[in-house]
Amino acid sequence: MSQICPISKTCACRNVARCQTQEAGRLFLWFPVPHTLKKATSYLQQFAIEYELMHERPGLSLDCRPGQSQEIARNLAQLLAPRELKETQVLFIRGAIQPQLHDFSDIASLQRFIKFNQSDWLVEMLATERFTSYFQPIVSIKDTSQIFGYESLLRGLDEQGNLILPGSIIELATEAGLIPQLDQVARLSAIAQFNRHQVSGHIFINFAPTSLYDPASCLGSTVEAIDIAGISHERVVFEVVESDNPQDLDHLKAVLQYYRDAGFLVALDDLGSGYSSLNLLHQLRPDFIKLDMELIRNVHQDLYKASITEKLLEIAQKLNIQTVAEGIECIEELNWLRERGATFAQGYLIAKPNAVPVTTTPHFDLIALTLASTDRKQVEWHVQHQSESERIVAAVTQRIRQSLELDEILQTTAAEVRQLFEVDRVVIYQFEPDWSGLVAVESLAEGCMSIFGFHVMDTCFKSTRAAYYQQGNTRAIEDVENAGLSPCHVDLLRSLQIRANLVVPILQQEHLWGLLIAHQCHNPRQWQQSEINLFNQLAGQAAIAIQQSELYHQLQQANQELQRLACSDGLTQVANRRCFDDVLNVQWEKFSREQGSLSLILCDVDYFKLYNDTHGHLAGDDALRQVAKAISQTVKHPTDLVARYGGEEFAVILPNTDIEGAIAVAKEIQNNLSVLKMPHSHSHVSEFITLSLGVATITPHSQLSPATLIAAADQGLYQAKAQGRNCVVQMDCKDTEVRYLL
Repeated sequence: MSQICPISKTCACRNVARCQTQEAGRLFLWFPVPHTLKKATSYLQQFAIEYELMHERPGLSLDCRPGQSQEIARNLAQLLAPRELKETQVLFIRGAIQPQLHDFSDIASLQRFIKFNQSDWLVEMLATERFTSYFQPIVSIKDTSQIFGYESLLRGLDEQGNLILPGSIIELATEAGLIPQLDQVARLSAIAQFNRHQVSGHIFINFAPTSLYDPASCLGSTVEAIDIAGISHERVVFEVVESDNPQDLDHLKAVLQYYRDAGFLVALDDLGSGYSSLNLLHQLRPDFIKLDMELIRNVHQDLYKASITEKLLEIAQKLNIQTVAEGIECIEELNWLRERGATFAQGYLIAKPNAVPVTTTPHFDLIALTLASTDRKQVEWHVQHQSESERIVAAVTQRIRQSLELDEILQTTAAEVRQLFEVDRVVIYQFEPDWSGLVAVESLAEGCMSIFGFHVMDTCFKSTRAAYYQQGNTRAIEDVENAGLSPCHVDLLRSLQIRANLVVPILQQEHLWGLLIAHQCHNPRQWQQSEINLFNQLAGQAAIAIQQSELYHQLQQANQELQRLACSDGLTQVANRRCFDDVLNVQWEKFSREQGSLSLILCDVDYFKLYNDTHGHLAGDDALRQVAKAISQTVKHPTDLVARYGGEEFAVILPNTDIEGAIAVAKEIQNNLSVLKMPHSHSHVSEFITLSLGVATITPHSQLSPATLIAAADQGLYQAKAQGRNCVVQMDCKDTEVRYLL
């Protein structure tokens, strides 16, 4: 039976088949066009791999030794264009048997076949159900000690039982087509864990609408598990993640109607992010909406967030929809939401996610809440009566967030924190992907040893401390000599002149970006809780500033890429016509002032229509890419420009180049192309692809325009075609004298 895909014959979410392509078997490949088949056969012939062609449609099959199918698939991916990769279809059959009719339901794209073969660890995790659920309480916003229910949050477990956060799991599951299986496991894990702890209240369970094909079939096991656990249906709330961009609204409505008919409640998650929020609110009419944590963050201080959130709460109240505010981290956010009629609260201020659901949550009384009132007079009173340390933290926060340059943000943070806490040394330690890291920034008191740039390769950190800090925990050591540390750890701290330290994480959502660390070098220090709280606040502000900096630089890179794409021809990756026009105009104005030579070469692929008609458009596209590359290899100066002028025509702008130099470039273009020996059996001038070229040179001046140069080069190209193609023709712009250069 076929083994390329984890999809059951009955339902995609039920069973997970382990990847069997490490075994021997037969690989079947079907290609979108004959040109793609030709690429594949050329590769197989190059490495003397035997294959059999299939004549009904472009395709082939071959016997593979253990693991060879993956190798062939990866190598083919290097040869194919993205569209070919998606449209090439694959089927792998273990052993020497021929595929049966039911096996053809397991055909997948080459792209997904490769990704699935790279997902062994996730498939193994799904097959062995190495998952658990953490629970975060959802409480009444009026009385936060009253727990309404819990949101279930999926966590993976590696072979040693260490937690794996869902980010990497979901990303790979999406690419490998494993979301239905992951979604099924997540639902069942949530129900099993919730039942095991026997807590009261509602359970909120996330689900991906795109993972469900037929609700009655796909959700049958979920409903059965709920019934076996004895959880009444009205206590279960299914959350549709709004940012998933559900494209089939009718299907989503059918799924939610199935839930409602079974007596379950429905929530719309992450309102305020993603796609068509208000439209989905109108279309789906959920029992709950969950306001996205990014919308809640600093809602009491951000006018834009406040206006949006206030309007969402107002709409929900009018529609009699209950609201859950996610990600509340400070008393001010809680009070702002409470005063505007939010129903429930969720966030680190209340409780963090935990494997064992908490049964008690703190009560924030009215006295504490009034400190966060948005009434102008109360705010002014509160600001005037802030403690000295709070005012300093506010000022430090402002200075940290004044820059968008990462190095400046980090250095400012370290310097301000050291001054505020009067410590000997403050460092920011930044992690690398392998959990090693280095001291990226340092602020140092006089007389203390510098450890700037110090690199630590701690391979055990991920398993010993990463999860601790990822949960936002702080570590304060008053004296390393009697803190119960291992001898090697104490020796390391001594060598770095550390007698006492305070460590807080710098988090980017759930990702541990780094650590903010204060060192007392020469004597112990008893860290006060107020200091630890302030240190955490500053680390949080630094994290926000870091995220803003990284987003800013990503935006800059995106803008640069957009600029490149706006000036680039999508097929050949040389400049496009718009870029050609802009550059020619700029160079024309420049040489009008400087009185220098400006040359232009126009090139046209000979008999290209016949090539397309014979080999197909995909082959034609490949040919144009190779022609563009051959032309690009001839330009030598940064100011030279190769552009796709239109269709199979290319243009080369050569600033400060006389006619002899331009002719030399044109001949080099012909030579570069002839070396490629690209077959063109239907050409009337050669058995290979050739070019006709027109060359013109001019000294620009204000009485003429760039159109003069273009017209001259175009006339040269016309004459080259009339002369019999596969030649270079120079056109003199002054007297339109034509010279033929074979």
